[in-house]
Amino acid sequence: MMMKNRILNSFPGQDFPSYNTKEIYIMDYSNQTEKVRGIEWSDIAPVDIYAFVINNSALLDISFCAFKENTINLEGKAKELSHCEGILFPTANSDKTWITFIELKYPQKRENLASNLKEAREQLLFTLDLFRKQGIIEEKRLVYLVFSAPKYTHKTPFESWSMEPSELREIRKTKNAIMRGVNSIQVKSNEKLKV
Repeated sequence: MMMKNRILNSFPGQDFPSYNTKEIYIMDYSNQTEKVRGIEWSDIAPVDIYAFVINNSALLDISFCAFKENTINLEGKAKELSHCEGILFPTANSDKTWITFIELKYPQKRENLASNLKEAREQLLFTLDLFRKQGIIEEKRLVYLVFSAPKYTHKTPFESWSMEPSELREIRKTKNAIMRGVNSIQVKSNEKLKV
């Protein structure tokens, strides 16, 4: 409840649906439906789109906030900033539970994957910085930054991964964040996540 309240204090109007099933799926229908539908999540595997998968064998109750368009803003600016899709965390959370920001990309062509992943990296870092600046997430708190290209499930980590190990270490050191390009994560407990 603590994380939900912190987010709502800075960014009112967000929703926090939750599931406690073995598998949870996150999809982005924005491009496929010309924004009639957007980010969705379900405990039923979709048949019409590739999805990011949360393996939840611990059966924890997990909340997901898909950031609504034009609601994540700073200093009174009404325009939508370049934030990621949303944030995941255990519904019963404390200052020791994991937090994950997620960004999904659905490039039409495989050769666009590298540029999509670069954009995802920037969106994730921007959102993390925004949440830290707003005091929603403390500087000392470890955060996972996950970007996914669900259409390319057979290649994880992605062959177009554009970050060197030294860059990942720098993000870990300066941002207190672990960044990964994967199409699924595994929930071990309230405090442990395998990416």
